[in-house]
Amino acid sequence: MAKSTIRFLAALWLALASPLLAAAEHAPIERTEIFFSAGCADCWPYTQEVLIPALRAEGLAADPRIHDYTKPVERRQLLVFADGIALPRSIADSLYAFVPTDRGVLLILGHVPPRVIRAALRSPERPRRLAVWQPEMHGEPTEYRLWAWRGEVSSFPIDTPFAAAITTALEAGGAAPVGEANLIELLPAVITTGLLDSVNPCAFAVILLLIAFLFTLRKSRARVMFLGVVFIAMIFIVYFAIGLGLLGAVRLSDNPHFVARVGSWLLIALGAVNVIEYYFPRFPVKLHMPAAAHARTTELIRVASLPATIAAGVVVGLCTFPCSGGIYVSVITLLNAKTTLAWGVGYLALYNVIFVLPLIAILVAAGNLVTAKAWARWEREHAARLRLAFGVAMVALGAVMLGVVIE
Repeated sequence: MAKSTIRFLAALWLALASPLLAAAEHAPIERTEIFFSAGCADCWPYTQEVLIPALRAEGLAADPRIHDYTKPVERRQLLVFADGIALPRSIADSLYAFVPTDRGVLLILGHVPPRVIRAALRSPERPRRLAVWQPEMHGEPTEYRLWAWRGEVSSFPIDTPFAAAITTALEAGGAAPVGEANLIELLPAVITTGLLDSVNPCAFAVILLLIAFLFTLRKSRARVMFLGVVFIAMIFIVYFAIGLGLLGAVRLSDNPHFVARVGSWLLIALGAVNVIEYYFPRFPVKLHMPAAAHARTTELIRVASLPATIAAGVVVGLCTFPCSGGIYVSVITLLNAKTTLAWGVGYLALYNVIFVLPLIAILVAAGNLVTAKAWARWEREHAARLRLAFGVAMVALGAVMLGVVIE
């Protein structure tokens, strides 16, 4: 029975997670791929008259593919290529050219002068990945930038010899743009918000009900632990799948920082609802599990079978989102603004592991009927104050993300 359950959970997880996990895989760049917005009046003339001739003069871009990333399908393809070379979201422009060479990938951003393109392609010091960036679209450019996937982006006056610029870029220090080196910056935020989100009265109440009912029905401790693990696993899978779907959706935005600010304001608004409900219990908007879902979950828990436990976990995973989804959405929009898709999926998995840790602790600690009933009684008595504290924390976290992290 245990092995079949594990196979079922693994198959369900793969079915839910595989679409975005596949998108996070590195896409091979086998030919020149050029992406720009159809709304950019200067991009097509630059591509046709400057970029492609400069590349062909070096024996490249024999058959380039041109994409309009304002189209959702093309934008998804752009993100796949960008994530394939671990390009941070903070490095962006109106035009992207992914140029495969025998020494790696040269990424051209914006309207880079042909002299700089030729010098970059011919440079014996060019690393496996190099971004050449010129952000000015109108008039004569005054600078160009280089980034070799280390340290800060380096800027140089437009007349700086490329040989001198590449040496400086390869020795660049300081904080790297958020992407490959974002562990230190984002890890504390993911851990903190995951722990805050895990203090979730909805899930706490239901797992305590589960344990109490199982002991009431005189199930063995081993059976209680097994069904409890299945229940928690289903919450993890469903909540993680919701996160994957949201992450994929918000990545389609052309302005990730705006989306992140919207997520922060949503977090503040939902936190305020929790605070208002504490002082005004009759306030019509409530972030609780719907009564019908709670009743259905209770019925499933009373059955105490494996299928019923799986179904209860799915229902709770879905209904937990309205209770604490503000934190989840804000973190997802932050990951979208600050990191690549591959890193975002990894952080999302870590977030959800942290999210279910308290449930695992409760399952282990509440290993006898007396403890289970005592914890269930404590939760009922303190539910209102838990929601108040949760709401205040959500408002504070949203304000911090608006004032510090997002900007």
